[in-house]
This record gives sequence, C-alpha cells and structure tokens, in this order.
Amino acid sequence: MLLLQLDGTGPNLALMRIAAHHRNLGNDVELRRAGNAAALERQLWDAPDRIYASLIFSKTVPLAEELRNIYPNAAIGGSGWDAPPLRITKLEQVGITTHEADYSIYPGYQHSIGFTQRGCRFTKETCWFCSVPDREGKARAEDSVQSIWRGEPWPKNLLLLDNDTFGNPNWRNEIAAIRDGDFKVCWNQGINARMLTDEVCEAIASVKYRDNEFQRKRIYTAWDNSAHERPLFRGLENLARHGVNPDDIMVYMLTTPESLQDCHYRREKLRAFGCRPYPMPYVRTKETVGFQRWIIGAYDKPSKKNPDGVSWERWVKADYQPANLEALAVGD
Repeated sequence: MLLLQLDGTGPNLALMRIAAHHRNLGNDVELRRAGNAAALERQLWDAPDRIYASLIFSKTVPLAEELRNIYPNAAIGGSGWDAPPLRITKLEQVGITTHEADYSIYPGYQHSIGFTQRGCRFTKETCWFCSVPDREGKARAEDSVQSIWRGEPWPKNLLLLDNDTFGNPNWRNEIAAIRDGDFKVCWNQGINARMLTDEVCEAIASVKYRDNEFQRKRIYTAWDNSAHERPLFRGLENLARHGVNPDDIMVYMLTTPESLQDCHYRREKLRAFGCRPYPMPYVRTKETVGFQRWIIGAYDKPSKKNPDGVSWERWVKADYQPANLEALAVGD
C-alpha cells in the first residue's frame, strides 16, 4: 500500500489511520511525500496494489487531479479535496473504520495527535470560507485525552486538531485530564476567541498551552473581519485578565485583495493589544503575500534598524522584499 502526502509539513492523521488499518491486515505500507507532478511520475512506477493520497489545502487540488490522471483508482481525500464541487471522500467510504493511528510512518515524531472534538458551533453562513460545518456538522465530542496520548515512553505532548475545542460538551473533563495529567497541549487549529467566557479563559490559563513544536507558550485564534472586533477583544481581554500574556496569542487574519484595508486595521489593533497577527492569504496575490511577509517578518514593528518600523508605503516601494529596503533612500 502506498500512502501519498500531497501537502502539509506535519503528520497526517488520516494517513496514519489508513496505515494502521492495513498493517493490521498484514499488508506492507509505505509513506511518501509528493509535492509535484514529477514526483508522482517517479513514485508510481512500482505499481502498488493500492494508493491513498491526502491533501489539506485546496491549492493542492491540481496535483491531486494529476494523480487521478496517472492512477485513476487512487483513493484521494482530505479537507482540500472535500471542498465543493469535488466529491467528499471520508475514510469510512474507503473501508477505513479504525481510530488507531500508526505513528511508525513518521518515525521522528514524538508527540500525540488527535481530536477531542469535531464539528463547529457556527454555520457556513457565519464563516463563508470554512468547510468544517459542511464536512463535520455540529460540534460534538470525539476521543478523550487519555486515548489520544501514545503512553509511555512518549512525552505528554498533545497536538489537538479540534476545530472548536470548547464546543465539546465534555470539554471540562478534557481540560481536567490535561491539567491533572500534566500534559502540554497545542490547539493548533485555534481557539474561538469570540466565545471565550471567564470559565473557558480560566481553564485555558490553567494548562500548559504550547506552539506546534511544544517549545514556547502559544494560543492560536483568528480574526477574519473587523465586524467581529468587539467579541474578539472581549475574549482577548478575558484571556489576559486570567494570566495569558498577549504576546503568547497568535491571531490568524484571513486576507484577500478586497479586504486589505480591513487587514491593515486589524493588524494595527492587534499590535496595539500586544498579540501576534499572522495574515493568511485566502487568495494569493503579490500584494497579499507581500502583506503576510511584512507582518510575519515584523517589518511593521519598530526595531533598532527601523525605529518607526517599515511603513506599508515603503514596503510596497521595496516590492515587498526586505533585501530591497537598503536601496531605498531614507525617507523615500
């Protein structure tokens, strides 16, 4: 069995479940990463009995379609492939029913991955760009913290892929299990800051929240348009009041060419609060990617080299490239 990871840098839980299913049947399993059509051509010459491929991002769809052209019977799925108008392919539809995860296909990975919750409390109308309500439905409980952890001798690091952790009706029990079990937890899909009550903020502050690498404190959330400003900042203020440092909060910002003015407003507000804005181009253009680079590189912030930061106007004149800043005249 050949498993192809078409995008994403971290372990793919769906492929791990497929691997566990086939190993339990006594089948040989091999994982390969394939990021372009040329790699697909080279990798398919050994004609495996079955090919499974997974993609996270819709931008990878052309590569998945190329795979389908080369190998029509390949089972392709993932959130990127699910996006309309493409057919939704769930693991159960291709005979994979186990929740067991085979970590051996990612031998260097030390953490434990899973879902304590699936679905979302919001609807497609609330977040037009998100496919979770269509794919997963309403928020519900999934696996427990104890069932997700790989056990000894693995570190007690939980990478939770929940889309709406506190939409889980059992969230209090899971937070208690994280805290009492001395786990570190990364909610890398983000916490819904618009719905952070005092109880939820106190719960978050009571556990060891970390980034994707479990190296530093990090809470992930999102602010997609300025219309959500009041509930978002109410949640951020609640977190800060319960002891979460604003600098430990990374806020994803949906970015489109049409919303760039709104993005500048959101960036300014988040910087003033002390959070870390992180633009996410929904449509990748030179301008939206340049805006992302400006923020992620912190060129918009004051520094020794640029006490007032690099203005957006100067950044545009530098063609969105830090290497071009030196060539611009001072004050240009």
